[in-house]
This record gives sequence, structure tokens and C-alpha cells, in this order.
Amino acid sequence: MRRSGREGFSLVELMIALAVASILAIVAAPGFRDMLRRNKVSGASNALLADIAYARSEAASRGGIVSICPSSDGLSCVTDGTAYEGGWLVYTYSPGNGVANTTYDSTKPTTNILLRSNGARDGVSIQALDKVILSFGSQGQTLRSDTAQPKFETCSRPKGQTGTGVSTTVVPGAVLTVNPSGSVSSQSVGVQSSCVPT
Repeated sequence: MRRSGREGFSLVELMIALAVASILAIVAAPGFRDMLRRNKVSGASNALLADIAYARSEAASRGGIVSICPSSDGLSCVTDGTAYEGGWLVYTYSPGNGVANTTYDSTKPTTNILLRSNGARDGVSIQALDKVILSFGSQGQTLRSDTAQPKFETCSRPKGQTGTGVSTTVVPGAVLTVNPSGSVSSQSVGVQSSCVPT
């Protein structure tokens, strides 16, 4: 049996296939980029939600105060800011030594870090409502001297930039609200809202 001398693709067929693949990549790239940004916002918000739930659970199981604060180095609390995208600490005090809303102090043997979440989250902004440290009591309830409910907003922001992000229709932000009982609810942030809880 004799084969024809022509096998494979011609140069014209190869160029047409490359042109079609290029057009498909150009059309799909923005949607893929937005999907990655949505996943970053969702992942950061869910990580904070899980660690807030962990802090509440530890307070109830230990029968004492457990607190969570922003931390940029994984060793100490940031006391003058509301940004959580650099990380946070979950810590407790030895029984009888805990005071709600007190900053973690590594020099005191009565404080213990239970969990560190450190490492900057590039392209994401996580902002707390205020600078008050979130503390849970022995029954899992929040311990605050005021009536404000702790809130945390997570939004996308351009990679490499600092400051608050923005919630858009393509990449909506998420807000976590901690109720007085200690339970946490999550919902979307309004469109074109800056990522600052109110």
C-alpha cells in the first residue's frame, strides 16, 4: 500500500490554528483574572472567619478569654490600625489573668499564642470597623465595652498597592459581622463601596 506524500499540517493551517487560539486567549483572560481576584477575596474572608470561629471555640472550651488582633509580624499586635491583611494573632491568658481587649504581650508568661496567621495577602484589603481587639468570653460571647458589633470587610485591590480596596460587581467584597453571642454572619459588600466597615 502506498501512502500519500503529504502528512502533518501545512503552514497556513498552523497559522489559522494559532490565530484562533490567540483570539480565545484574549477573550478568556479578563474573565480568568477576575475569577482569581474573586477567589482571593473569598479565601481571605473565609480564613478570617475560620480563625474567629476558632477563637470563640477556644474561649468556650478553655473557660477563659481568647482574643484576636491584627499582626504584621506574627509576634505582636498592631495597636494603631485596623488592617488585617498582614495577618492576625489568636491568643489567650492563663486562667485568672485575662482582661478583655488587651493587646498580646510576649514578655508576660501569662499570655499564650494559640494561632498565627501571618504573611501579607497581596491584592486583598481586610479592614476592621475599629481598633478594638476582638475578645471572646467563657461562653463564646463577645466582650466589648461599647455596643458596636465587630465588622471586617474584605475587598480586592490592585496588586502591589496599599490602602483599602473597592467592592465591584465583577469582584464583590465580603463583610463579616460578629454578633454579641459570638456567632459570625457573612454577606456581600455593596457595589462601588470602599472597603471600610460602617
